Amino acid sequence: MSGAHARLLSLTLFAILLLPAPLQAGCTVDVRPLAFGVVDLGSINHARGTIVIQCDVETDVSVALTSGFGGSQRAMVGPNGARLVYEIFSSLQTLQVWGDGNGYGEPVQVHLQAGERRTLTAYGVVPAQPSVPEGTYSDQLIVVLTF
Repeated sequence: MSGAHARLLSLTLFAILLLPAPLQAGCTVDVRPLAFGVVDLGSINHARGTIVIQCDVETDVSVALTSGFGGSQRAMVGPNGARLVYEIFSSLQTLQVWGDGNGYGEPVQVHLQAGERRTLTAYGVVPAQPSVPEGTYSDQLIVVLTF
């Protein structure tokens, strides 16, 4: 290697070492879960929950909800393993199922400014299911933020 090439290479490496590292966002999330209360199994039932997100730098955030105990179909589990089917939508106008993007609904995409608090509403719907036994039903979802 000639002397000119050696100097150029060393200057290039030096410049790369001085580049600042990309800024990483730090985000917080506060979840207010869906609570259907007493469900009338002969009617459609509605509930609302919220997910509040705040990030310390401007960033794009993907907000996913896992499918919970239901697996391929969202369902709450109750007495003797009985299942109460329900759904969560990110919008009641479009009936967009809020999921994780892995074959079950899509995550919600948001763009946040630095310090901005964004409240996302989760719309829960339990359709009429008269053959489901009475009892206490529950499900556990995980909110996953990707930014």
